[in-house]
Amino acid sequence: MPFANRSLLAVFLSTILCLTAAQAEEHSPRPEFTRLTRVHGTIVDVAVSNPDFSTLVAALQAADLVSTLQGPGPFTVFAPTNSAFAKIPEGILNFLLADPAALTSVLTYHVTAGRKDLRYSFIPWKLKTVQGQVVYGDRDRFSLSINNAQVQGRVIVADNGLIYVIDSVLLPQFQ
Repeated sequence: MPFANRSLLAVFLSTILCLTAAQAEEHSPRPEFTRLTRVHGTIVDVAVSNPDFSTLVAALQAADLVSTLQGPGPFTVFAPTNSAFAKIPEGILNFLLADPAALTSVLTYHVTAGRKDLRYSFIPWKLKTVQGQVVYGDRDRFSLSINNAQVQGRVIVADNGLIYVIDSVLLPQFQ
């Protein structure tokens, strides 16, 4: 085969491979949690402005944690939605809301110091929370989980940290 024909064949094969890779990228779903939504304001400002976090905001107020999460941080917050709080049996939720120490323990179990971008970590990881215990995370191609909670939607970048919206409330081990 003459040299010119080999070069032409190589160009042809390279073009086919590039087109195939581009089509695969175009048709492979990119998980929503790998994208960022940037907002102005603190973590608390974001929570207050979103009706899906009204239970979380009420709990932060009851535990007197609002001023902490309005501080400079940075923080990483795993923020349960109202539907996540609705999964907790009513008796347990009422107990937590009536006991500020227990509520503070649960809420600070959802916070780590520093900005932790977990979107591209494909190995299981663990993070120490502000509460003092560890949360465990894992990621596969289509999901990101913290303990048994799944991250929902985009990661929110606030002025003082990152917010991962989760579908369940994380409960620490009570001694």
